[in-house]
Amino acid sequence: MGATTTKMMMMMMMMMMMGVKGQVYFRGDCPITPIIKDFDWERYLGRWFEQERYFVGYQEVGRCWSYTYTKDYKTGNISGRIDFWDIFLNRPTVLTADLTVKRPYSAPNFLTYTLPGVPVFEAHYQVLATDYDSWTLEYACVPNPIGHSRRVWILTRSPQPPYQVIGEAKTTLISLGMDVKFLEKEDTSCYKHY
Repeated sequence: MGATTTKMMMMMMMMMMMGVKGQVYFRGDCPITPIIKDFDWERYLGRWFEQERYFVGYQEVGRCWSYTYTKDYKTGNISGRIDFWDIFLNRPTVLTADLTVKRPYSAPNFLTYTLPGVPVFEAHYQVLATDYDSWTLEYACVPNPIGHSRRVWILTRSPQPPYQVIGEAKTTLISLGMDVKFLEKEDTSCYKHY
């Protein structure tokens, strides 16, 4: 099986699993979340390692997820490289996502992911809070007929951060009205392989 076929199969599996929507469900509308008016994409660029998250169905295909944000300084476009250990193929896998900040002046911390070659995939996320140097909180809320589902990720600059870093991120998450009891610790043992 060629690399292109494998990537297309992986994207299709991710999209099918997204339909399952294994996220954490809540009643009512999505909560109002903060706009970070002075969000600094230049400081945010670089690699982030996933430490804890709410259950996200499409991520069940892998372990040791990391996200590297880069900027093309000629066009100003931001892209994301998604690395993870594929549990079905038992090897590292890389996907690339295009990121769009649709309201760069009024909501610079809100972004839209699209996967090149997958026209039906579009996901909306936001950076809830970050200290830029050690931790960040990424978040998505998806309305549905009975309320909404939430996705929350704690990402860190280090693949094996000190406990204090995770503690600070969780304290911030609580201060933003998010429930930490739904967070699941992620496998970080395979970061050394890629």
